[in-house]
Amino acid sequence: MMMMKPNALWRAMAFAGLGALALSGCGSDGSDGSNGEDGKPGPVGKPVTSANAIVSTITDASFDDAGILTLNFSLTDGNGVALYGLKDIDIAAVSLGRIGSEDEIGSTDIEGSPRDIWLSYYTKTKGEVNGETLFAGSGYFSGISYRGDVNCTDCLTDNNDGTYTLVTKGTKPDGSAYEVAINTNGLYEVKNDLTHGVYLTIKVRDDNAGEIHLANGDYLNTAGFYYWLPSADTVAERPKHVIANETCESCHRPGHDGNLGNMHHPGKHTVMDSCTFCHVEFNEYQTKDDDGNVIGKHDGSIKGIAHEFHSHSYFADDGLYPQIASNCQTCHQANESVANADAWTADLDSATCLNCHNSVYGVPSWHWDADNNQIQEDKLNCVSCHGQIARGAEAGHYDANANARSTELKVIFDEISVADDGTSITTIFKVMDGDELVPLSQIDPRDYKYGGKTSAIVLNGVKSDDFLVNYQKVGVALPGVGSQPSYATQLDDGRIEVTIPDTAYSVKELVDAGASIALSSQIHVCFGSKGKREDCVIDAEGNLDGQTAPYLVSDTFYFNQDGTAVADSPRIQHAEMSACQDCHTTAIKHRYTNDMDGCATCHNGTRDKKGAGSSNLAYIVHSKHYIGGFFKKTDCATCHGDNGFSLGLIPADAAPVAFGTTDGGRFNPATNEQLLVSPQAAACVSCHLPPYGMSDSTVAHIKSMGGVIDHDGDINTIGVPSSSYPAQVEETCATCHSNSQVLEAHSNWGSSH
Repeated sequence: MMMMKPNALWRAMAFAGLGALALSGCGSDGSDGSNGEDGKPGPVGKPVTSANAIVSTITDASFDDAGILTLNFSLTDGNGVALYGLKDIDIAAVSLGRIGSEDEIGSTDIEGSPRDIWLSYYTKTKGEVNGETLFAGSGYFSGISYRGDVNCTDCLTDNNDGTYTLVTKGTKPDGSAYEVAINTNGLYEVKNDLTHGVYLTIKVRDDNAGEIHLANGDYLNTAGFYYWLPSADTVAERPKHVIANETCESCHRPGHDGNLGNMHHPGKHTVMDSCTFCHVEFNEYQTKDDDGNVIGKHDGSIKGIAHEFHSHSYFADDGLYPQIASNCQTCHQANESVANADAWTADLDSATCLNCHNSVYGVPSWHWDADNNQIQEDKLNCVSCHGQIARGAEAGHYDANANARSTELKVIFDEISVADDGTSITTIFKVMDGDELVPLSQIDPRDYKYGGKTSAIVLNGVKSDDFLVNYQKVGVALPGVGSQPSYATQLDDGRIEVTIPDTAYSVKELVDAGASIALSSQIHVCFGSKGKREDCVIDAEGNLDGQTAPYLVSDTFYFNQDGTAVADSPRIQHAEMSACQDCHTTAIKHRYTNDMDGCATCHNGTRDKKGAGSSNLAYIVHSKHYIGGFFKKTDCATCHGDNGFSLGLIPADAAPVAFGTTDGGRFNPATNEQLLVSPQAAACVSCHLPPYGMSDSTVAHIKSMGGVIDHDGDINTIGVPSSSYPAQVEETCATCHSNSQVLEAHSNWGSSH
């Protein structure tokens, strides 16, 4: 006998008693009246429109002989609660396909070595070029068209318990049929003995077909994937997994305007994995001129689109893509969970090469047909040589490539000594290529076009949480080349010694201030062909003779004035360099650096922007990260972590920040003064410049809280002359502008900007 819980037993006895009382009012046999129909069970869970997040799980997929797909799936919120109430119009897209071979579409470059490729089951034509039909696997089933027309009213069955069944066949509102069946346009066959996959994306809409948005402005949507082997009706592993979705999201971050879902299909396809179902290997689109005339075709596969965009946008005026596309491993990162992470090294696919190497600047001159402005036809099969005879992708981009090789070299400062009278600092450093010391003869000795030498070390000092002087570039090169001085000497042990005199640099100023001495590098090493390190060779015109000399990566080293090394930066780190390198890796504008101090040693509070505005690191970074709406610079935590944005981290005695000069010209102590802003106020106005958040009343408010800031009638010119800057400053901004208040004030700010 099953035992009831006490409260359940009590309720059962109570209801039994009530039932007896009710029956006693009927006939003696208790049968008066008729039994009603059983009530329908209520829904389980909560409405999908009430969720803040949704998770879809596809549990089963199959298609019949007519090519109609049946899909079973479930929906839950972030806490696992079932979600009911999904409608046909919420089905944003369903795509279907299978793994296949290049041989099936005739694109194999190396006979006998076809690559595995994804083949869409919803193939359609995309126009024609020179009598050739273009195809794309970009068809899909959806409950609503891109024009807003409802496609189907009965394709989706809601089981009211968080589970659903979708069939890609049904009825339109006008009673006509809507059907999306398998169609490969005769390019290849359905093969049930190969792994198939289905992609489902859901975009929740309200009763008026308007999308539901989360607090951060994103659409409430989700993506689900399912892979199976139809012939055995068994679940399968995802095939052809090349790049992790998380790798793309390190730059295309959820919650930002530049997230994957906003790139080309707003609010619909939100993860990289979804792109591969439609933008398959054989996708080709028409290329048109400015007048709309068809002039050719271009690769519409996901690799073609990604390579094209990330290659050309790097060189575009807006500089949107921060990392050159030839650094393959920015995206193609080694990852144990990604089965084909090293597929880019296989050298089996010419189309991938031609995505980037498609102009006179991207291919050797002997591959180029100058008369027709295109690559020679007999050079279009890149992999017939590259990877088989000549350098392949991995060698060409890394192992035998000067730019990649340069990032493997390390500059290490071993020691410093300060002269007794403080008029010079001597340092000994080494440049390491693995276990080998790089000699001074291999360091680029040319003059720099803006003064000094191309190769240099940078001297500065830190006091009151900032660098004390504008950056000081100390030339490092063998003597005898150019007119600019070098301060370097080659030591017998392979290291390099540099003596920095106060006559040329602000050495005694740093020493007398009691600063921690900071050293970083801007070293270039000469490479010949195929990434081979060589002694630099300078021709009669003063140029490198057939060599390249890319930057080496810099680290910042700190020393006390007694020569002892300082392990950690004496500066407060308001952001971690790893946050920058998620997108930039080692390349940031005009030098390579591994730490934030490598940037701040130049872009510090002492440096204005040629008299007009600030060149401080906060201002420069904030101004550069609002490009095309790709990032919302108001999402503080993206770069600053949990509390790097905190005004309370700025010390009371922190140095002021230069925001121009009194006459708007380049700073010259003999003719003008710098305009200074107190440090907490400077952090705020690095973003809050006109026309956003800066006014007379704002300036008055900052001053009332102890901030030092002013303007002379032109709100675009802020700060006080350096001679007027107070000896002591007590800012109280952080009292009200706490961490939580800063985050709240900036959440989802300016979504329309």
